[in-house]
Amino acid sequence: MARNSNSKLVATIIVIVLLFLVMGIYFAHKFYNSIFRLSPDQVSSSLNTKISECKKISDCKLLSGDILMRRYVTSKTWAFNEFVHPYFTHSAFYLNDDQIVEAIGREKNYQDEIQISKFSKSDWLDSGIESFVIVRPKYSGEKLSNIKINLTAIANDPNYRFGLPQFGHKQITCADLILEQLFNEKIIVTSTAPQIITPDYLFWLAVTNPHNFEIIGYSFHR
Repeated sequence: MARNSNSKLVATIIVIVLLFLVMGIYFAHKFYNSIFRLSPDQVSSSLNTKISECKKISDCKLLSGDILMRRYVTSKTWAFNEFVHPYFTHSAFYLNDDQIVEAIGREKNYQDEIQISKFSKSDWLDSGIESFVIVRPKYSGEKLSNIKINLTAIANDPNYRFGLPQFGHKQITCADLILEQLFNEKIIVTSTAPQIITPDYLFWLAVTNPHNFEIIGYSFHR
């Protein structure tokens, strides 16, 4: 009798484990498919008709409001690149006077995860960067001022952390940080934004909305 009870208990545990395993695989697959990503061929095709004002990011004359995107696999972006398979791995916003604001990833001191730093002393000038694109939104005045004020406030808010917004209040990724401002100022109006925003999506928005954005510099490598 005891043997039958033990067998039933083992069978029940196995069924529960298998159920959780199947559910885990299902939700992992659903999460993976909700991420917007581009292939190297798609990026290359989008850039074919664009004229670059600069081939090295250090030679690009940045203006306030420029959006920077790059492919550069670092210790912080390795997992993102390996498991998500995007093309662009990071993005940032140029404020002015050699300052950029970006969500750089998890840090020991979480207050450093969204920060304002000097562009000229940042890793945006590293020789290891594989590709970069600089997007210039066609807006100025009050909209640009509001975006700069909001991004500065976010960077100075110690409660903001790097992470998916879906998983917590005041959690934000490098791409969400920028896209949220474009939505707030109605520079981008859409009801079809993907669930998971990536720098690939920022690039796609730029090349598919030439009335609102222009690409002023890029260097592309497969």
